[in-house]
Amino acid sequence: MSDVIRINLLPTREIRALRRKRRAVVAGAAALLVVAGALAAVNLRQWRRADALERDLAALRQRVAAMRVETRAVKALEERVARERRRNRAVAAWLGSRGEHSRVLRGLSAAAPDRLWLMRYAESPDGTVLEGRSADDESIARFLRGLAGTFKRRDLMEVGKADGEPAGRDGLRRFVIHARQRPAPDSALPRE
Repeated sequence: MSDVIRINLLPTREIRALRRKRRAVVAGAAALLVVAGALAAVNLRQWRRADALERDLAALRQRVAAMRVETRAVKALEERVARERRRNRAVAAWLGSRGEHSRVLRGLSAAAPDRLWLMRYAESPDGTVLEGRSADDESIARFLRGLAGTFKRRDLMEVGKADGEPAGRDGLRRFVIHARQRPAPDSALPRE
């Protein structure tokens, strides 16, 4: 018999195959660990980013609330400024019209004849109302002509016998004049 040595190569192949399988499993496990680590890192980064965005959002909400308070304060100040400007315009108009009133009163005094008495002088934005009594119609006509320097428009609205006059004054005539003033020669209201 021949002595042939038989070497069993099967376990070596099996061992090599087993090593390859182990390497593949280790490589797969390592790949899984790397992917899991990467996913965990991405997830952690997203969580940190979301947390930072939440903090920014909370800070912005606080700023918006503070701005709303400031906006209310600004609106209140704007309303106050507008109110004060209206008051300033009213005061400026009054100051500007002070000279106008004296001019109108001087014009009325100069235009009134001796036999005419003014009983009421009323101003409104629409015009001026003059009511009075006169001894005759000629005095009323002279008064209307004399008002031409003070008023640009003069309308005689009513003329008639004065009612309720005591005895002895039978000839008195009642009159009502609506007039519009001429602008003063150098009247200029201050602008804002």
